[in-house]
Amino acid sequence: MTHAKRVIVVADEPHARTWITLALERLDLHVEVLESRALQGRLAGDAGDLLVADAGRAPERLVSSVEDAVSAGVDVRLLMIVEPDSLERLRVPVRFPADFVVRGASSAELSARARGLLWPGEEVTADEVLRIDNLTVNLATYQAHIKGEPVEFTYLEYALFVFLVTHPNRVYSRDVLLKRVWGVDYFGGERTVDVHVRRIRAKLGPEVSWRLETVRNVGYLWKR
Repeated sequence: MTHAKRVIVVADEPHARTWITLALERLDLHVEVLESRALQGRLAGDAGDLLVADAGRAPERLVSSVEDAVSAGVDVRLLMIVEPDSLERLRVPVRFPADFVVRGASSAELSARARGLLWPGEEVTADEVLRIDNLTVNLATYQAHIKGEPVEFTYLEYALFVFLVTHPNRVYSRDVLLKRVWGVDYFGGERTVDVHVRRIRAKLGPEVSWRLETVRNVGYLWKR
């Protein structure tokens, strides 16, 4: 007899609790709901098969707490609920299985993300893994590795990087990249793209970053 997977939901706001638990009803799970003040105590021991936590506007604090628990030997799979305006600084962990959903997403998306963490082999196909020299990019899990070592991008760094990697050998202007990655409602300047490209290059290192080429007075392209 197999036992249902155990999911721990951490959320203080009633609407968030309801949204999360209703989404998880699509799966055969045992769900336990906690308030955020109980998270640290729970991470000291058993985090269940999946931790679904409302990170609000401070996902970095949640990630840091979970990373401390992982360092102490606790097995954690994390699904974060984050605010749209926290994406700029969101860092998806690479030391343990993790994913995120933006608040306001559909219940179907939340359910699919949870399923991918609980049953990881079922959600990733060969088409979702890109290999370029020593670089491996998993499009399903938001993770990139160079020579097996994780590259810790923020979400928007990763989004820009993956857009260019999956659209190689074509130049994109800064304005187009802002619209495709940040969205049509973003009102920041084009310098935002330059800053993110610089960070991406630094994290990729010289063996890979040469592929991310600047085309003067035009924009950027990824060379394959």
